[in-house]
Amino acid sequence: MNRIIAFFCLLLTGTLLIGCGSKTEKIKGTIIAEFDWNGEKHHITLEEMMQEISELPEYKQDQYQETKEGLEEYMTLMAESRLILMIAQDNDLQENEEIQEKIQDYLQELMLEKITDLEVEQKIKLTEDDLRLYYEENKEEYIDPEQVRLTCITVTNEERANETFQQIIEDGADIKELAQTLSDRGELEGPGADPEDPGNTGFITYNSFSDVVKPFVDAAFALEIGHTHDEVIRAEVRGEPYFMIFRKEEEKAERQKPFEEVRDSVESSAEQEKRDKLLESWLSNLRDKAQVKVHEDLIQVPVELEIEPDDPETPTETGTEESNEEQEGSSGETE
Repeated sequence: MNRIIAFFCLLLTGTLLIGCGSKTEKIKGTIIAEFDWNGEKHHITLEEMMQEISELPEYKQDQYQETKEGLEEYMTLMAESRLILMIAQDNDLQENEEIQEKIQDYLQELMLEKITDLEVEQKIKLTEDDLRLYYEENKEEYIDPEQVRLTCITVTNEERANETFQQIIEDGADIKELAQTLSDRGELEGPGADPEDPGNTGFITYNSFSDVVKPFVDAAFALEIGHTHDEVIRAEVRGEPYFMIFRKEEEKAERQKPFEEVRDSVESSAEQEKRDKLLESWLSNLRDKAQVKVHEDLIQVPVELEIEPDDPETPTETGTEESNEEQEGSSGETE
C-alpha cells in the first residue's frame, strides 16, 4: 500500500520529463535505468534521481536515500511513473479539457504566489532596531500577568464542604492532607482535583476561570500567603453547585518580559504587521491604477425561493375538515 501511495505521489509531482533521453540525445550523467518506448530509448540517470529525491519532504528523503534498497525502490518508481505518463501522452491526455483547466488553475495559483512573493515577501526586511521599536510600541503584549497558586478543595456536596471547612478552621487539620483523602475517595472536582497532586491548582491568573467563579478568583488574589479563606465559597456552573475551600501558597507579581526573552515572538509579529501593510499598500495602488469601481448597490444576498408543495391540490387539514362539514350539511338538507 505504501509503495502504491508513493508511486502516485511521484506521478503528481510534475517533475518528470516525458520523452527525455531519446536515442539521438547525448546523455549527461550516470545511466542507472533505460527502456524503449515507441522506438526511442529513454534513460534515467543517477543525477536525475538524486535531484528528485532532494526535492522530496525530508522524511521521504530519509526513506529513499539512506539505503541502497531505498534508492533502488525510488529508481523503479521513476521508471514506472515515466512509462505511465508516456501511455497518457500516447492517448493525447495532455489535450484533455479537464486536465487543461486544472493546469490553468494551478498555473494561476503559482503566478499569484510568485508575484506576491516579489511584491510583498521579499520586501519584508526588518533590522534589530525595527524589532526593538515594535517591542517598545507593543510592550503590553509581552507581560506575564499576576498569578497565585492555591491549595484548593472543591466538592459538589455542601455537607462535605462544611464538614471539611470545620476540620480545618476548628480542628486544625491540614488542608493538603484533607485534599489527598478526598481525592482518594473520588470526591474532588474542579480546581485542585488533579489526582497526581490533589489540592494544587498550579499558578492561575484572573482570566483562568469564567466570570461565574469570579468571587473565588477575587478572594484568592486578595488573600495573604499561608492564610485559608474564612468561608466556603459557593459557585454554580451549568446549574451544578461547587463548594471551594482554599489556602494561598504562592504569588507572582505582574512581570514585563524583556526583549531578549520574547525576541522570536516579536520578530514573527513584526513581520506579519509589515506583511499586512505591504500587501494593503500594493493592492491599494493596483486598485487606483486600474480605477476599480464596485457597484455595491447591485450586490444582493439571494432571496430563497418559496418552496411550493409537491401536490398543491392536496387539501390541508383545515380544508378537509371544512369539506367534511359541507358534505354533512348537504346530507342534512337532503334528508
